[in-house]
Amino acid sequence: MIILGINAHHGDAAAAVVVDGRLVAAIEEERLNRKKHCAGFPTLAVQECLRIAGASLHDVDHVALNRDPSRHVLKKALYALTSFTRQPAMVKERFRRTARVRQLREEICGHLGADVSSVRFREHRVEHHRAHVASAYHVSPFEEAACLSVDGFGDFVSTLRAHGRGDHVEVLDAVTFPHSLGIFYTMITQFIGFRKYGDEGKVMGLAPYGSPRYMDLMRRIVRSEADGLFSLDTSWFRHASEGVEMTWEEGTPVIGQVFSQRMADEMGAPREPGSPLTDRDHDLAASLQVRLQECVLELVRALHRKVPSDNLCLAGGVALNCVTVGMIPVETPFKHVFVQGAAGDSGGAIGAAFSVLHEVLGEPRRFVQEHLYVGPEYDAAAIDAALEGRGLRVDVLPEADVLRRTAQAISEGKVVGWFQGRMEFGPRALGNRSIVADPRRPDMKDILNRRVKHREPFRPFAPSVQEERTSSYFEVDHPSPFMGLCVKFREEWRGRLPAVDHVDHTGRLQTVSRRTNPRYWGLIEEFRKISGVALVLNTSFNENEPIVCTPKDAVSCFTETGMDLLVMGDRFVTRA
Repeated sequence: MIILGINAHHGDAAAAVVVDGRLVAAIEEERLNRKKHCAGFPTLAVQECLRIAGASLHDVDHVALNRDPSRHVLKKALYALTSFTRQPAMVKERFRRTARVRQLREEICGHLGADVSSVRFREHRVEHHRAHVASAYHVSPFEEAACLSVDGFGDFVSTLRAHGRGDHVEVLDAVTFPHSLGIFYTMITQFIGFRKYGDEGKVMGLAPYGSPRYMDLMRRIVRSEADGLFSLDTSWFRHASEGVEMTWEEGTPVIGQVFSQRMADEMGAPREPGSPLTDRDHDLAASLQVRLQECVLELVRALHRKVPSDNLCLAGGVALNCVTVGMIPVETPFKHVFVQGAAGDSGGAIGAAFSVLHEVLGEPRRFVQEHLYVGPEYDAAAIDAALEGRGLRVDVLPEADVLRRTAQAISEGKVVGWFQGRMEFGPRALGNRSIVADPRRPDMKDILNRRVKHREPFRPFAPSVQEERTSSYFEVDHPSPFMGLCVKFREEWRGRLPAVDHVDHTGRLQTVSRRTNPRYWGLIEEFRKISGVALVLNTSFNENEPIVCTPKDAVSCFTETGMDLLVMGDRFVTRA
């Protein structure tokens, strides 16, 4: 049985294919069309997922979309009626997008060039946050767990708490429009001068450089309510009263200004993008992060009172805030936290498929998501074709020599583009489409930000550590294979790994399993033999664009940036 899951007409459009209960492929559209956070319909992703699965659209039994326009229809209608006189064009655009979601069969067939009468699949529309929750719970190792999804908005909901048991998820409660922690984070992110879709992660990295001196302001903007819930004072925002312009068609999404004039009246003029960061900006970021942490921890503690389990499953865009997530095992009664590695909207493609599999079709759970290496893979012929005529020196080496020579180069301060196996799904490079470097070098962070990544100097880099040695470096001993947790370094290591030790002595941890990624684990092992450190710096293989997908993408990124070495499969590539 083949189920195709889709996230469409929203940021990070994506597709996933589940065959006989197992996830066999998942890809974001941006990796293929090279448009960051691409919205619209994921035509290329659907085609590639089906190719990997060895299937065509005619073989698909079920198609699941992580949107359900029929949910909360009365609230939506009331909002549309009250908004139409103020923003008729925006309301009409929303109705148009809803109509496209309702015509799922016709749209899929149109994009894939199939006759509607020739396909056999059943259509399913899964409410946005139910898909988020399913993406975490149904692929987790838990037989029972509390579940939480938090993001901007989807199907008029921003937050959903649920209880997963066996093959079923029971919704407990939800927070609906206009109240949203995701919108709160976006609003302050924009005011600080980061206006692009997906810039919230930058502000998370900026926060440790400031002091949370604006907590009174943050607690006025987001009010704590009974049962761990929250509400927004909407006078600080435009989305409830004026509406915010959003584009969800082909290409990178654009979101208009979320903050209202009240922010400028109280805080002064917003920072212009690209201008120097001030103490106010640092402190707003710090205060924003602390208030988000307070609200999420209140949600989680109250959820534990409803579902007194040891296990918690998290999804939604806010679950990508690894600083907040890293506090949950320390600050709440939950002992085991599973974060969907593709926690944002792209992961809804996985969630929609598994929600249909278990909660509609009644199939028993038997798949656990141990890794996210479910994208395309390219053979030696494809790699050689991408390298041909580029004026590069290529040595073909046995695997042992690839690992040894690459580790030696890293220890000498070289910056390595590491392209191996199947591409990762989700927003983070996990060792198959990564740039790898020496974490011990004090200058490496600046070298990467200035020479390769061309990004803000305050942004941190992640440590990849051998899973079995995690507790030797960090104040935790549990796996974090998807970079889902930001955790403290052990005191004896603080300052010794400056390229990955952030200003607050935390790292966005990735634990690497020898079983799920033996080659990346082996590279770290060779580096350990040379340096005594079983940990490397890992950042995504890209430069202000989507993470590289194909060998051609990798070669282009290597030649256009300041990387020293490119390793693609068994090809050891240097500049001539």
